[in-house]
Amino acid sequence: MHTDFSPPLTRAQESRLAIERLYITMRHLFNRGFYKPSGVSGEEIRQALLTLRPEIYGSVNDPQRVELDGLVYVMDRLPKGIEACRVITLVSREGFEHSRFPVLIPAKRRRNCYRVDQEQMVIEV
Repeated sequence: MHTDFSPPLTRAQESRLAIERLYITMRHLFNRGFYKPSGVSGEEIRQALLTLRPEIYGSVNDPQRVELDGLVYVMDRLPKGIEACRVITLVSREGFEHSRFPVLIPAKRRRNCYRVDQEQMVIEV
């Protein structure tokens, strides 16, 4: 009887596949123009990041520990008021700096964000 046996992936191979999945997912999100963290794309990004285990997230894979440093790192880079937005649109630089929309610059990230109204935000990427 013939069985297909593949050797387990090395850590480097797992990371490379996760980076490829992240790249494809991020390109898809950029082309689509919006992102739902609880959707299919959000889950794909979460799984890829868990596979990568980036140092900024510390021990995020350890169920015995609550990792707050990674959360603080991410939160510091978000514009104020983003939690109230239902729609977040990612755009390239499209001249929003000449619009009437207020500019929001996150404290630790130099990327322009514009508050369109109470529920919408545009972020230049």
